[in-house]
Amino acid sequence: MNVKRRGSRGTGAALLVISILAFITYAYFLFGSEWGMLVLQFTVLGAVALLLTVFGWIGYTMLTAQRERKDLTSD
Repeated sequence: MNVKRRGSRGTGAALLVISILAFITYAYFLFGSEWGMLVLQFTVLGAVALLLTVFGWIGYTMLTAQRERKDLTSD
């Protein structure tokens, strides 16, 4: 059980360090290089694509969901 907990903590620490390094890299490319506008455009494009994908998934799920039939003969 300790091994599992230790592995989970190691994974959590790795995710924390990777997210901090990714943020620093993103901030550098956004503000410290000539690629800032391109990075911003790709960020907005990704965010809009993700949002529209979620809306499309919700719409598809609503469209293909089985409808519940109400039995009008019983009380």
